[in-house]
Amino acid sequence: MEKEINETRAKRNVALYKKYKLFSYDFLFYYAVEVLFFTIVKGFSMSQIMYISAIYTFSAFFWQLFGSLIVEKLGLKNSIILGNCLVSINILLYILSSSFWMYNFANFFLALGFSLKSLSEGSLLYSSLKKLGKRAEFSKIEGKSNSKFYYFDAISSILSGFLFVINGYLPFICCFICTLFSLSMSFKFKDLKKEADYEESASIKETFKGLKEVTSNKRSKAILMFAFVFWGVISVINTLYKAIILDIGINEQYSTMVVCLVTIFVGFGSRGVYGIEKITKNKTLTVFSYFLLISGIIVGVIGMYNKLNLMTLSILLILLAIIGLVQGAYRVAIKKYVLSFTTSQIRIKITSAYYIVENLGKCLILFLSGFILEFTTNSVSCLIFSIISLIVITVILMYMKGKLGLKPEQYNPEDINYMKI
Repeated sequence: MEKEINETRAKRNVALYKKYKLFSYDFLFYYAVEVLFFTIVKGFSMSQIMYISAIYTFSAFFWQLFGSLIVEKLGLKNSIILGNCLVSINILLYILSSSFWMYNFANFFLALGFSLKSLSEGSLLYSSLKKLGKRAEFSKIEGKSNSKFYYFDAISSILSGFLFVINGYLPFICCFICTLFSLSMSFKFKDLKKEADYEESASIKETFKGLKEVTSNKRSKAILMFAFVFWGVISVINTLYKAIILDIGINEQYSTMVVCLVTIFVGFGSRGVYGIEKITKNKTLTVFSYFLLISGIIVGVIGMYNKLNLMTLSILLILLAIIGLVQGAYRVAIKKYVLSFTTSQIRIKITSAYYIVENLGKCLILFLSGFILEFTTNSVSCLIFSIISLIVITVILMYMKGKLGLKPEQYNPEDINYMKI
C-alpha cells in the first residue's frame, strides 16, 4: 500500500514538474532588458552590473554551504516552496530598490531562494523517477522541461522590449507575476518516503563532512573543477554581448529581439542535449568549451570593429546562436554528470558541493570581469576575458582527461561512490 502511494506521488511529481519548470526555471521578462534596466532606469555602469552579479553569486555560495542542511531539515517540497517565496519577495525589492547597496541586500536573500530551488527541484525529479524505475529519463525530461521555459522566455523577451519602451518597470512586474505562478504550483508537489540508505545530517559539521566525502574522488574533482570556471564564463559572455549589441548601434527594442533569438537557441540546446551527447560522446564538455570561447573572442572582435552591416550582423547572430545553444545544453548535461552514480544518501550533498563550487568560481570570475571593465570597453573586455578563459579551460580539460566521460566499468569503485554497476 505504501509503495503504491509513493508511486502515485512520484507520477504526480513528474507530471507537475514538466509544467512547473515553465515558470520556475529562472526569471521571465527579465534578462532581455537586464542591461537596459540597470543602465538606463537605475543609472549603473557595466562594471557595477558585474559587481552586483558577483555579490549575488557570493551570496549563493554562502547559502550553498548550509543549503543541504536546510533542505534535509525542511524536506524537498518545503524547500521548493520557501525558495519560490523568497524569489517572489525579492523581485519586489528589485523593483523598489534605488541604490547599489539595496540591490545587494535584496540579492543576499534572493540567493537563498534560488539555492533552495536548485538543490531541491532536480533532486525531487530524480528521486521520483528513481521510485518509478525511470532514472534514465532524467536528462530527457529535464531537457524538455527547460526548453519549454526558454521558448516561453523567447516570447517574453520580445514582449519585454516593447513593455520597456512604455515603462521600464513593466517587464519586472510581469516577472513578479510569473514567480507567483511558480510559487502556487510548488504547493502541489508531494514528498516521497525517504529511501533506506538516506541519512540526515545532524549538524553543520556533518554537512561539511559530507561535502568533503563527495569531493574525495577523481571524477567528482574533475566535475567540480570544470564547474568552478565554466558557468562564470557563460555568465560574463552572456552579459557582455547584451552591452556590445547596444554599443554597435542596435536600438533597445531590436536588441531584445536579438536576446530572443539567443533564448530560442538556449531552448534548442536544452531540448537537444541528448542528441548532442550522442554526437560528441565523451567530448561533450570539451566541444562546449571551445565553441563558446571561440564565439566569445569573435564577438569581442566584431564589437571592436564597431561597424554594423549585413555581414557583421549575420556573423554576430550566428555566434550568439552558438552561445545560446551551448548554454542550454550545458545546464542539462552537467546536471546529469553531477547526479550520475549517486544514491539518496549522497545526492543532496554532491548537488550542494557542485553549486558551492560553481557559485564561488562564478563570483570570482564576475569580479575579474568587473575589474577589466573599469579600464576598457565592453568589446575589448569580452576579447581579453575570452582569451584568458580559453587558456584556463584548456588546462582544466587536460586535467579531466581519463577522469570523466568513461564507461561505468572503467571507473575505480571510489570514483562512482562504490555503486554496483
